[in-house]
Amino acid sequence: MNYDQFKRNDFIHDDSFVRWVLFQEEDVFWQQFLQQHPAKANEVAQAKQLILAVQKAEEATSLSLDQKSIWNNITALISEEEIVEKQVSFLPRFWQTRAFKWAASLVLVAGAAWLWTMKQPAHQVNYQDLIAVVEAKSPRQEVVNNGPTTQKIHLEDGTLVYLEKGSRLSFPVHFEAKKREVVLSGEAFFEVAKNPAKPFYVYSNELITRVLGTSFRISALENSKQVTVKVQTGRVSVFKQNRIDIADPETKGLLLLPNQQAVFNRANELLNRSLVEVPIPIVAQKTLVKRQFDEVKVADVFKELEKLFGVEIRYNEDTLSDCILTTTISDDSLYDQLEVICQTIGAAYKEIDAQIIIESKGCH
Repeated sequence: MNYDQFKRNDFIHDDSFVRWVLFQEEDVFWQQFLQQHPAKANEVAQAKQLILAVQKAEEATSLSLDQKSIWNNITALISEEEIVEKQVSFLPRFWQTRAFKWAASLVLVAGAAWLWTMKQPAHQVNYQDLIAVVEAKSPRQEVVNNGPTTQKIHLEDGTLVYLEKGSRLSFPVHFEAKKREVVLSGEAFFEVAKNPAKPFYVYSNELITRVLGTSFRISALENSKQVTVKVQTGRVSVFKQNRIDIADPETKGLLLLPNQQAVFNRANELLNRSLVEVPIPIVAQKTLVKRQFDEVKVADVFKELEKLFGVEIRYNEDTLSDCILTTTISDDSLYDQLEVICQTIGAAYKEIDAQIIIESKGCH
């Protein structure tokens, strides 16, 4: 399927796109598509919002007063012909086969609600919104770093937080029995004490980061256009929250491994995974030694880089079977080493969804 020319309505009627929005199927493909076609981000975001609005409408049993009000306002924005067209052709075949049998009136209301919402300024989740919710759950304390340097904070569970200047952190006097929750505005590096029985949650604008024990950095500046989570050790799950609801997030999240990051665009609400700008070795410092490879298959070198940096490198092993290489692997820049290897064997590499993809026609 060629999605390059797709418009918003084309995405809405595409089975694969709907499966991705509703069930996160084929996530790697669609994340790759968005990276390769950034100009489509706005139309994709609009289509996602409309699909999710219709999904929510399925749960409704009658028109609420708010929906009626929205409908009255929206009739001034869309023509009668557009309403008829949506009524006839809105539901794609996939939804019908999955028994998503929405009433036509609910579909129209959901579509109208979405169009009306698009005309309103979006409300972004911020620090004060989050604090207003968590304060009702338990007594809390707040640290604001007004100094010129990073401030080190010791939490009661042994977690260390390195709070950057101009940032603030809210946390309870005592953590709950089942989970540890903090709220961040600004930027901080976390070294979370391991406790599998009590997960650690960081709420930062529209993102929730869930960990058991790891180290990572979050940048969630109040007026920034994006929120970023970068993992140094361990693994974390990152979730998007569309409303002020401090509770256990869904079990499905965007899983991040060492040297990976999640970037949430607050304008189009897209959450993307990629490698950090400068991947660092994940092996113990004392084991870091240069390793010499003499006349070996390039696949063996890629496997060594994978272990050293914790990064998945994908390639066609049959295509590269005749590629023999002599080189040295060290803790230097991953990208510099990939550049040298690819130039040597006449290949190229690119990053997609936090993976390195090697493109080669082979060595003959």
